Amino acid sequence: MVSSNQLPTPTAETVFLVSGGAKGITAACVIALAERFHSRFILGGRTRFDDGAEPSWAHGVQDESELMRAAMTVLKQDGDRLDPRRLQKMVRDLQSGREIQATLDAVAAAGGTALYAQADVTDEAALKVAVSEASAVLGPVTGVIHGAGVLADKLVKDKPVQDFDWVVSVKVDGLRNLLSGVALDRLSFLVLFSSVAGFYGNIGQADYAVANEIL
Repeated sequence: MVSSNQLPTPTAETVFLVSGGAKGITAACVIALAERFHSRFILGGRTRFDDGAEPSWAHGVQDESELMRAAMTVLKQDGDRLDPRRLQKMVRDLQSGREIQATLDAVAAAGGTALYAQADVTDEAALKVAVSEASAVLGPVTGVIHGAGVLADKLVKDKPVQDFDWVVSVKVDGLRNLLSGVALDRLSFLVLFSSVAGFYGNIGQADYAVANEIL
């Protein structure tokens, strides 16, 4: 049995590879780690991120409805068809980029260092490239935090197999791919974000419950 004083402790030299780490609850945990240990973080995510650069139509606009109107104006000026799904994606991508930038800024303000690496955890090859590029800057990965997850809530009788596979893959294949992209003998930390859905279940989340219970 290992006593608590024998467990490894993160330091400013620790490099965490964090899936889903730039947004949501995982980001909040990363910021807390940065505050306490001033560690380094490779924040992986699917969202495209251009180092905080925003289109001119979004400058100074915060309200979601105002962003929708601004995006609509741009599409009209360009002569594009006003597709509601495209409008929603434009605004959603912008908001995601802002959240990523806010996390990077918060980590820096807390005394840590963070880089964003765009890669889908279910794409092993792309993930390895992204991690390799970030590691060249921050150093070899010594900790993995797997917080990525997706939902496709439907009852089993209504749930397409593709949705089930996708939800499970992000958690299970995602973990395999994260571990395959780092030197396991260097790892001191492995943290997996599960969910109460894996224990109690949740309506429409059979796939999510399975994925989290596996972790």
